[in-house]
Amino acid sequence: MSDILRDIAKKRKIKPTRENLIALGNELRKAYGPSILAQLALEKARKEAFGQHIVVSSIRNLYELSYLERQRGFVLVAIIADLKTRYKRYIERGEKISFEEFKKLEKKEQSNKLEEQQLHLIIKKAKVKILNNSTLDVFYKKIDKFLKDFIPKLDKRLDWHGYFMEIAKQVATRSNCIKRKIGCVIVKDRRIISTGYNGTPRGVKNCNENGCPRCNAWGEPGKALSECFCSHAEENAIVQAAYHGISTKGASLYVTFSPCLTCAKMIINAGIREVYYNANYPLTENAKALLKEAGIKLYVLNV
Repeated sequence: MSDILRDIAKKRKIKPTRENLIALGNELRKAYGPSILAQLALEKARKEAFGQHIVVSSIRNLYELSYLERQRGFVLVAIIADLKTRYKRYIERGEKISFEEFKKLEKKEQSNKLEEQQLHLIIKKAKVKILNNSTLDVFYKKIDKFLKDFIPKLDKRLDWHGYFMEIAKQVATRSNCIKRKIGCVIVKDRRIISTGYNGTPRGVKNCNENGCPRCNAWGEPGKALSECFCSHAEENAIVQAAYHGISTKGASLYVTFSPCLTCAKMIINAGIREVYYNANYPLTENAKALLKEAGIKLYVLNV
């Protein structure tokens, strides 16, 4: 993440000293939220290393850590060296600073404030700690051992339910609704037969282009639903299947939020036998009760 800071510092013509980078990082967290550097770093890494393992270094804030912890297969590793060794390496990189000044600089990374660097708190949360007081060869051997021990545990592929829910999350990114983005896939015999996301009907101006008066009025949640032009993700997935002449009888439905009452009725009449959802949508208790009464199984998937 320090590379992100260096890129920004270069654009602003700021000298990329450690002190300047600390101040710049704190400024960005205050302006854009405490996890902004993690978001930018992960976005950059995924573009450059698609499908590969990613290493994110220089995690300095608990919110950055929290953001990364939500990513599948994440493990926090603390690389530790004693103070004198760190100072020696710092000087060898060409920095001119006294040991006392170095200690003061280190303390700037140990703040308890939300938008600042909290390195001491990050280290406490690390599941793995690797001591790096010796040579690079010794350090690399320790890293190799870590990878051999941990990668097989972290690299387990998703089961079928997690797989289809992750696809539903990707489908949600196609939504044009400005209030909430929801994705849905309908599956039969482990094969996706239809997908859907919420938004205005085919041929109608998109919600994010002022196509839905209710959404663009930014009214209270749950109010004036009859005035909403947007179709729900489950609704669109079921209608798409019908449009293309595909039977949904006996199928499973995966959706990022639990169905509303209208969608629940469509699910029942479409012959779908089970519903998997990732999070609770407001005002769905009646919908859940109706689905259960109709004999449709409901499952929560926290993936």
